[in-house]
Amino acid sequence: MMLSPITKKFGFHGYAISSMHRDGRLMAKLQMLFGLHPIYGSTGRRGAVGALREGVRQLQAGHLVCLSPDGPKGPRMRAHDGVLYFAKMTGAPIVPVCFSSNRAWFQKRWDRYLIATPFSRISIAAGEPFYVPRDADIETTRAELEKIMIAQLQEMDAGFGLEKIEAGENKA
Repeated sequence: MMLSPITKKFGFHGYAISSMHRDGRLMAKLQMLFGLHPIYGSTGRRGAVGALREGVRQLQAGHLVCLSPDGPKGPRMRAHDGVLYFAKMTGAPIVPVCFSSNRAWFQKRWDRYLIATPFSRISIAAGEPFYVPRDADIETTRAELEKIMIAQLQEMDAGFGLEKIEAGENKA
């Protein structure tokens, strides 16, 4: 959700992987207001291969593709294969982006979805581009990426005095 205004501000033309579920379609409609076009697909049997193919086409055409690395069902802060395969197949970097807020409300969901409350100060950080070589071992690469992304998020949350949440936890 926070990537949408960022892409608009900097003039990126991009796509976002979105679930075919009702919630995913609602999010896609909001993202379209900011210039992100949806690519519908989910993990498992619900369009994953089609989303991967379309995402690869868009990356090869030079467009930005946004996706949540922990997928629609988690576990929290654990990268799914999709983001790694996108990067491996296209040579495009993964740019870890996260945000935090000094006044936040956390939804009681598996992912601890943060919603900045009105008049909050919001901080957004983009990490160094992370490249996945074609011959990379997916599990080793996943561990490296997760380490980078978790450290980035925990550092930002700590800057606002927010509770440190570890990866893979399912508490709300």
